[in-house]
Amino acid sequence: MTNEIKELKVYLGGDLLSVPMQDYRAKQRDEIDGIVGIKCYSPSDDKSINDKSNAVQEGLAERILRNDYNAMMECDVFTFDILNHATGTISELSILLGMKREAEKLLDFDLTPELLNYVEDILRKPVFIYSSDIREGNGHTYADPYRTEVSFNQFLYGVILEITDGKGFMSWEEVIKELEELGGGI
Repeated sequence: MTNEIKELKVYLGGDLLSVPMQDYRAKQRDEIDGIVGIKCYSPSDDKSINDKSNAVQEGLAERILRNDYNAMMECDVFTFDILNHATGTISELSILLGMKREAEKLLDFDLTPELLNYVEDILRKPVFIYSSDIREGNGHTYADPYRTEVSFNQFLYGVILEITDGKGFMSWEEVIKELEELGGGI
């Protein structure tokens, strides 16, 4: 009998719509994969949906949803880079909020031990949110709210607060530190 160490799967959500952002995600993926006990899933690696010059266009939207949703269901930890224009990433947050809220509702029922374990697993999955927008988190305060460099829609921020158990935004460096702690706990 061999001891198999299970790596935690981390979902790397974020904007993929420009070459620099694709390069940034690849750098982040490599950084995450360098953490002991952690394996990164980056949607950008799924060429069947994200090779925009070669992906089959028929049914593309449906494949993107199916592939990313299935990957989210299989991941143990979530990281999301939130940018105001990244509507796909913001949609993924809503999927995660729905998963967690439905899991909470299921706790009100008499569940089999297997289903209870599945539901509790969904609720335990950590979520780390950061923003690579260079204007975010600079500590500036503003007398005129219309002159802020960046702000996030309050509904979106409410989703972020709920799925992160009130933590909200953190820095990428803090995300890496959290992942290192999780990886070391295996």
